Parts: sequence; C-alpha cells; structure tokens
Amino acid sequence: MSFAAVQKHVAVLEDSGLVQKEAVGRERFVRAVPEEIARARVCLEALEALWRHRLTALDAVLSQEQSCP
Repeated sequence: MSFAAVQKHVAVLEDSGLVQKEAVGRERFVRAVPEEIARARVCLEALEALWRHRLTALDAVLSQEQSCP
C-alpha cells in the first residue's frame, strides 16, 4: 500500500473520530480513540444482528418456496 493510500485511509478514520493525529516535530503519530471505537463497535454489532435476522427470515421464505410444488 502506498504512503498516499495510507494517508487517505488515516484521514477517513480521523474524520470519523476513530483516530487522532498528533505532530511531534517532524513526526506524525496516529492514536486510536478507544471510546469512539467502542461506540462504532456497538453500532456495527446492532447492524450485524439486524442483517442476520433479515437473512434468517429470507432463508425461511426461500425454504418454504422450495417445498411448495
């Protein structure tokens, strides 16, 4: 992955609040923001549960259709 690509990814993470950049002299440090990562995890887990429920329901519908003549 190129340095420019890494910079773009870090910028997206920074814009979302998941990381913070800090300049110390010529160096740049990127640190995770644990509270925001935990918040994002809760949201992603809720979305995962929603999609698992929907896929289970879809599987049930498709199973019923296959059993009908």
